[in-house]
Amino acid sequence: MKIAVIADTHLGTKWGTAREQDSFEQTREAIEQALELGAELILVLGDIFDMRTPRQEVWAQAMRILSIPLAKGRNEITLSRVIDKNQDDFSPVALRGTPVIALHGNHERRTRGFVNPVEALEAAGLLIHLHHNTLIFKTSSGTLAIHGMSNVPEQHAKNVLATWNPKPVEGAFNIMMLHQSVGQYVYSSEEFPTIDLADLPSGFDLYLCGHIHYHTEATAHGKPLLFPGSTERTQLLQVEAEVPKGYYMLDLDDRLSYEFIELKSVRDFYYEEMKFESVGILQLSEAVRAKVWELLGRPRRNFEKLPLIRLRLTGTLSKEASRSEFDERSIIQEFTDRALVAISKGDLTSPGLEEKVQLLRKLRERRLPIDEMAMGLLEANLREVSYDQPFDVRILYNLLVEDRGGEALQKVFDVVEEQVKIELERKSDDNPS
Repeated sequence: MKIAVIADTHLGTKWGTAREQDSFEQTREAIEQALELGAELILVLGDIFDMRTPRQEVWAQAMRILSIPLAKGRNEITLSRVIDKNQDDFSPVALRGTPVIALHGNHERRTRGFVNPVEALEAAGLLIHLHHNTLIFKTSSGTLAIHGMSNVPEQHAKNVLATWNPKPVEGAFNIMMLHQSVGQYVYSSEEFPTIDLADLPSGFDLYLCGHIHYHTEATAHGKPLLFPGSTERTQLLQVEAEVPKGYYMLDLDDRLSYEFIELKSVRDFYYEEMKFESVGILQLSEAVRAKVWELLGRPRRNFEKLPLIRLRLTGTLSKEASRSEFDERSIIQEFTDRALVAISKGDLTSPGLEEKVQLLRKLRERRLPIDEMAMGLLEANLREVSYDQPFDVRILYNLLVEDRGGEALQKVFDVVEEQVKIELERKSDDNPS
């Protein structure tokens, strides 16, 4: 018996952008290819949709794709029993063709009492939804038991899993499905999983986990633990540039074997971190453009879609530069017909900014009143632009406090004019004609 295992399709992600059809195309490819490879059952490990309340256009495409397995061939497996699930919850239509069994993920989870999108698909007869229950099938390879726990909040996951406490079905091949972070396998560094590998229930023949967007493999209680990863590039992290997108095909004949099948419709993705030290805005822009051109020259696998490029800029700017001066949008627009470029500049810092932060901390440690702190910052800014003429910042501050903005602005203009005059005289002295 062959089973396809697909995770985190995130249908509808990037809607309204050049990538809005990618999630649908890759999900369709995975399902159609799995059926061609002889899948008799399709397991989906949560986050079919990217949103809890998908738009109608997303629903329409999702239902077209999920109707494909129902119309494919004749079903040669039989549902013999269910545990902790009312069989009236799903339509007999869901058992036609190649059945789809799915979890809901964190992107679909809704408050108790509200129907989530996966439950709605179950009501439409397109799949069978599992959450703390089990389906037992009779197949050509013997008895197959599918146990599933859909996503719950991470802080409650360990207790919820322990309370459910699923038991393997004797004499069956037991598969455990879940959609959570587990141990070191987390979606992001902001998550703090409560489930460790040792907390997974023992006695199962295979463990399958969604939620993690890169495919990898581990073991739990001596048995395989497979993470298919997402079928779409959603996080644009380095690991998503290094690890291919796809799904698993399981073969249960004689003994368990499995193969990761790579999708061909996924965009090429290049990720680079660029570190700078005291770089000016012009030099920064030139370096970023050069890096984009370099990445565009690298080998490609998918020429039908524009590649994705993400650059993460780190390090320091020159003292006179400000991060806001770097116009990444113009560079993104410049390459719009060659690549979909994303530039992260949040980790670029300016020495001047760091000095201001340190000054603010010192002022705060001295427990000065707010007005005293504000005047301290004004004085620091004047020193930064080398203004050494007599100027009482308290006058400016008091004008602002008294809502005399016009007079305050004139004071600022006077300072700027004086500073420009001094700078011009300095340059004249340095460069005599």
